[in-house]
Amino acid sequence: MFNTLNEINWLIILLATVVYFILGAIWFTPLFGKAYDIGTGVKRSSKQKWPAIYYYAPFLSSLAVTTAIGIVMNALNIENLANAVITGLLFGFSLAAISFSNGVTPNMPRPVIFGLVVGGYHLISAIIVSTIVFTLGM
Repeated sequence: MFNTLNEINWLIILLATVVYFILGAIWFTPLFGKAYDIGTGVKRSSKQKWPAIYYYAPFLSSLAVTTAIGIVMNALNIENLANAVITGLLFGFSLAAISFSNGVTPNMPRPVIFGLVVGGYHLISAIIVSTIVFTLGM
């Protein structure tokens, strides 16, 4: 299994990571930005200057998830798109469950909204990532 680090296509992993990250920018701003703000109880301003960690932490997290998907798909020798999508669903539901659980804190005013927005993002992203990795990289 650990030979997969040498066998996966790292350019495709990087491409899928960038797609995951860009989808997050779209998801949490124009698509579901208002719902996310309601879930977190924080009204973000477009004029607000965000620290660097606001950008590189999600990118590195996307890279970690994308790499894990690539490793698992390679180790399982995924041979068709349906199985690639199933792999994305498994990762996506796992990430969605974690996201939902992380939202259930005393500081989160609307944990269900937060969980649906963040969990939905990870679910859709994992399916897209697994599709990209299969289609372009396997």
